[in-house]
Amino acid sequence: MALVRWNPWGELVSMQEQLGQAFFERPRDYVAHLPLDIRQTDEAFIIEGSVPGFKPEQVEVTFDNGILTVSANWQDEHEEKRGEFVRRERQMSSFYRQITLPAEVRSDEIDASFTNGVLTITVPRTQKPQPKKIPVKTTIGSESHTTKVKATAGSAS
Repeated sequence: MALVRWNPWGELVSMQEQLGQAFFERPRDYVAHLPLDIRQTDEAFIIEGSVPGFKPEQVEVTFDNGILTVSANWQDEHEEKRGEFVRRERQMSSFYRQITLPAEVRSDEIDASFTNGVLTITVPRTQKPQPKKIPVKTTIGSESHTTKVKATAGSAS
């Protein structure tokens, strides 16, 4: 029989794990907050989020009334009996995230791709209206003259 030296930290860690399992562990059906990176260019909004462990068919992206919704649901649908679990931390999980986007997007051209556990959503932007020249007509006596003046959208006269 081998002699093992007593380690008080080992008991403390064991007690912490037992308390965590009893009181602080997340529920079996846990909905996580999906952290996202959102970049803006002149052409599009690029939204990226890490979704490790999910397959592309488990991820759903929808756009409705200016709100982009990303959700996924994963659960172990089959159960194999290859011994009993000593500890089981991988559980059913899901996530749900909504982002409000500005009105300047082309919703019919939104694209989502999935590569190595990273979901990338590209939301094309519409072009901002460019200033247009409006001819200003002046009347002198009975004659009409046209003078071109540059007017910008939203400027006061």
